[in-house]
Amino acid sequence: MTPPANPLDNASPLLATALVARFLIELALLAGAAVAAWRLVPGPWGWVAAVVAPVAVAVVWGLLLSPRARFVLPEPMKLALEAVLFVGVALALSLTGLGVSAIIGFVVWAVDRIAIAVLTPRRGAQRVT
Repeated sequence: MTPPANPLDNASPLLATALVARFLIELALLAGAAVAAWRLVPGPWGWVAAVVAPVAVAVVWGLLLSPRARFVLPEPMKLALEAVLFVGVALALSLTGLGVSAIIGFVVWAVDRIAIAVLTPRRGAQRVT
């Protein structure tokens, strides 16, 4: 099985920037899950939750959402699952008193997803040069 093509190959500078931002936003999702779990779970179990929560998010992402996902989902389902993860972490952060950070993170994710959708060339579409 050949690995998927690098998404940055032949990407416009704007699309490449949006894809790099997406990677950083995914890392922020993991960090947000850790912070929310640590703050929501009392006592020493908070540290355990701070490790388990981002691992759980990463496993879901790796199995269902990554370019090399083990299980292939239709695009609308992928977007819905991705939204559930970001909304869930945003709500958890809001419950811990980090509502502004949660809103900023969610808005940045949404704007980046829109940018990627707009900037990604459609299959079968001819490029005008």
